[in-house]
Amino acid sequence: MQYLDLKIDFMFKQMFGQPSRKSITMAFLNALLHRTGDERIVDVQFENTELTKETEDGKTGRLDVIVRTNLGERIHVEIQIIPQYGMPERLLYYWARLFSSSLSKGERYETLPPTIRSPSSTIRSFHTKPTASTPFFTFVKMKNSFFGAIILNFMCLICHNLW
Repeated sequence: MQYLDLKIDFMFKQMFGQPSRKSITMAFLNALLHRTGDERIVDVQFENTELTKETEDGKTGRLDVIVRTNLGERIHVEIQIIPQYGMPERLLYYWARLFSSSLSKGERYETLPPTIRSPSSTIRSFHTKPTASTPFFTFVKMKNSFFGAIILNFMCLICHNLW
């Protein structure tokens, strides 16, 4: 028996990015984000994965899976197997594009939803060397380096390592 290789973009999108497989997507996200109890995702709405140019010479992009949850979060999940230059910058760039596209003209900044970007990758995104005790994910939030307090609760990068 052969299994589907979910590390291939097309297969990943077919499994987790289709409204007909909504229950699989929710189970995957709850496991990926360690959600239990009241924090569990119980509904998702799939969003357009095409990022359009903001200027004539701007950059376009195509993301793997974007959903809006019943908790009001926007979550972008992606599989990344082929090494790309500047992975930390790339992670932040696509998070920022997703976050900034959440606000329409006339809306208040306070209405921006929590935005989570969760790439799964065989690539070391933050220059860590894998060891037997290395966690399989990296959880990144912006915090004040002096006080240690999290500054932006609505920004989250969760990088899953497939080493």
